[in-house]
Amino acid sequence: MSWIMTIAVGAAIGYFAYQIIQNNRNGEAATGRLHKSTKDRKVAGVCGGIAEYLNTDPTIIRLVFALMVLGWGTGLLAYIVLALVLPEGE
Repeated sequence: MSWIMTIAVGAAIGYFAYQIIQNNRNGEAATGRLHKSTKDRKVAGVCGGIAEYLNTDPTIIRLVFALMVLGWGTGLLAYIVLALVLPEGE
């Protein structure tokens, strides 16, 4: 089971890298700073804020966190730390 999770998270990281490269080529580089979303919030706004920063769909970010929670449990720890550390967005 752990090798499946490794492949899934690796694919997600590859997707994010691809999105960042494509956005840079199109002149839509990530601007501003990383923050918690006030508009697209399900729990604390962490996934919505990351999605706004990367100009991607928040559902994909939530799916990655869910896979990390189910796979290794690190997604929950990462989410809690980000919820405490990230500032509120505008």
